[in-house]
Amino acid sequence: MNRRLLLSTIGLSPLALISAKIPVTDTPIVDNLIKRWKNSKTYTAKVFEAMPAEHIEYSPTEEQMSFAQHFMHLGYTNNSFIGVLVDDKTYPDYNALKDADFFLERPDPVSPFFPDRMQKREAEQNKALVSAYLTSTFDYVLSSLENLNDALLTRGEDKVKPWYLEGHTNLDLILRSESHTAHHRAQAITYLRMKGIQPPGYSKNNTF
Repeated sequence: MNRRLLLSTIGLSPLALISAKIPVTDTPIVDNLIKRWKNSKTYTAKVFEAMPAEHIEYSPTEEQMSFAQHFMHLGYTNNSFIGVLVDDKTYPDYNALKDADFFLERPDPVSPFFPDRMQKREAEQNKALVSAYLTSTFDYVLSSLENLNDALLTRGEDKVKPWYLEGHTNLDLILRSESHTAHHRAQAITYLRMKGIQPPGYSKNNTF
């Protein structure tokens, strides 16, 4: 009996045999999200580090966040959205959310939403504080994603959340966090340009 006839006799195609050897996992989407967030962490840190310490409080106008504040804001927001995802508690509004236990300590009381300035310190010290906070908030996201599986991504839509997150599934929260990061990182890149600084290349820093 030849090999083709044998395979048809036992009801298996060559493709089925190959597929049977491929490991089955329930986290292929989560694994890709983690890879993308790791890239985002590295690229965001490079954009932040490109600004000299003496200019991290720079902003084009008084109505805009400072360079440093964009990074504290995106870190705080990532911490918030992913915290909502993984926390068993529900938060009906922002006032309830801001006291959640999952929030990491910010470098100082600088506003996460409105133009504000950091406390008076040496410029290098403030830069180091923001850098550490940025790293911590990205690590919080990554460690949270590592505990998810693909089945969980479609859940969470009906969970009680502040109005601006209503109807978000767990995947929506993750994707919105990443798009929000890109939004503020892009603004920070324009600040680098205004200071005559070449920002880290996007394509170079976003390959797998």
